[in-house]
Amino acid sequence: MNNKHHRQRNATIQATVLMPMRHTSRIHSRSKFAQTGMSSAEQQESTHQTSASNNPTQWKKVIAGMLLAAILLPLVGWFALAILGNVWIDTKQLNTFYTQVQEASHLPNGQPVVRTIDMPSYVADTLLAIEDHRYYLHPGVDPVGIARSIWVDLVKGKKAQGGSTVTMQLARNMFLTHEKTYIRKIKEIAISANLELRYTKQELADMYMNKVYFGHGKYGIESAARFYFGKTTMRNGELPTINLAETAVLVGLLKAPEHYSPYKNKELAERRQSTVLNRMNTLGWITDTELEQALNTPLVYAQHTVNQSKAA
Repeated sequence: MNNKHHRQRNATIQATVLMPMRHTSRIHSRSKFAQTGMSSAEQQESTHQTSASNNPTQWKKVIAGMLLAAILLPLVGWFALAILGNVWIDTKQLNTFYTQVQEASHLPNGQPVVRTIDMPSYVADTLLAIEDHRYYLHPGVDPVGIARSIWVDLVKGKKAQGGSTVTMQLARNMFLTHEKTYIRKIKEIAISANLELRYTKQELADMYMNKVYFGHGKYGIESAARFYFGKTTMRNGELPTINLAETAVLVGLLKAPEHYSPYKNKELAERRQSTVLNRMNTLGWITDTELEQALNTPLVYAQHTVNQSKAA
């Protein structure tokens, strides 16, 4: 009996010693939460957030994903447009014209052909300065030019500016009409995307130079040089080569060929020439000295009458 009683007493003492220890532990835990003013659930959430904030890999993955989407989505859209552009391209006509421009000296209609590699560099520079100075930086469509065009359209309430690049103008001249509609603009963009995938920038410039209209029935800058000045755009050709001042007159015609024709309004044509040359100077493509020399170069036009020009 004494032994049994002694064992029960020891058990009671041990239980009494252990129980308060567990109780004290819970109280201590609750006091920590109380000191921070948080519930148990809030403490767990805080611990989770702290863990996440201390894990830089997580937010780096998020940023990387966003950057990847920003790069891929425009690319996917651009290739989709390029594929769509096939719908409005006459492939046979395009291939034929490309081959003629690259290999022939004249088109079947007798129009002379000249490639940019055979011209003085200022010929292409003058054209790009006023028509598409970011030509070598964009994939056929200039986002800055399009944005400016949309802004001007909204402010003036009409289609005041086209925002068309050289590639878009080539697309329009080869496959589309000149009506000013948003549908045509979408077609231009799609065809341009397709053309940029098919050809190099120089090849596109060659086609543009030999396709664009310069007024009085003359297509291509070589035909225009012969018609307006009795000269050629070629270096070391049979005819004298047009100078910078004359090139600026020809390029100035592109905005509205008949309107700026020196045979209809010489003063207007030369004001437009000044605009082109000053644009080149602003871009840093010619120096102040070259600008002054070009502006002071006498312009001698080939002898034509307007009536004769229209018949040409």
